Amino acid sequence: MESPKGLAMKEFCLLYCQLQYYCIAYQVSPDGKQFSITSPDRRIRIFWFKTGKLRRVYDESLEVAQDLQRSDAPLYRLEAIDFGRRMAVEKEIEKTESAPQPNAIFDGSSNFLIYATLLGIKVVNLHTNKVARILGKVENNDRFLRIALYQGDRSSKKVRKIPAAAANVNESKEPLTDPTLLCCAFKKHRIYLFSRREPEEPEDATKGRDVFNEKPPPDELLAASDIGKAVTTSLPDNVVSFLSLLALCL
Repeated sequence: MESPKGLAMKEFCLLYCQLQYYCIAYQVSPDGKQFSITSPDRRIRIFWFKTGKLRRVYDESLEVAQDLQRSDAPLYRLEAIDFGRRMAVEKEIEKTESAPQPNAIFDGSSNFLIYATLLGIKVVNLHTNKVARILGKVENNDRFLRIALYQGDRSSKKVRKIPAAAANVNESKEPLTDPTLLCCAFKKHRIYLFSRREPEEPEDATKGRDVFNEKPPPDELLAASDIGKAVTTSLPDNVVSFLSLLALCL
């Protein structure tokens, strides 16, 4: 991997100084030809590593999100109540200094850029400059921030196959890898996994897909107890029952 030219790198640094930007997340593509920089202005910039020239800029500011909400593109639109709630979470994140800073990562081919937004996790094709898909859009209670991608060990010749229930084996008989996206969310003490495999249904339907491997923090326990008290103390004291008389003909 060759180092970038000195002049181009100086121009790149001067540009960032003039715009008063700084980096909160940095990622180099697996092929070493480009790198991404995530800034507090909610923009993700892709640069060519060798020349230092800017390749792409993806604006994920709240103003752009509002414009997309007013557009006719169904991929980016949400229900009004859901969108308003997500905007409130975004403003809360900006005020929380301890919140994890979002990042942007490349896939193994260096052709796709993956990063979390208020809509979900976007997968952008850098060649076509279009959003290939949005993951976790329906998870409206979770605001994903930092992410990591596992696509298998390239040094190993073994390829893990997807079960027939999750993969369409009729279309192709070639073994398919199962990439897994690991995410953390705002104010959540969990790690979320996105996979192409369908989750296995447990025998006990009450368990669901969540796995609790540690005790909840004290603040969550206190909040849960307060909710329980509010529910029990709000029960009515009196009940009015309306009965109807039925005439029986013998």
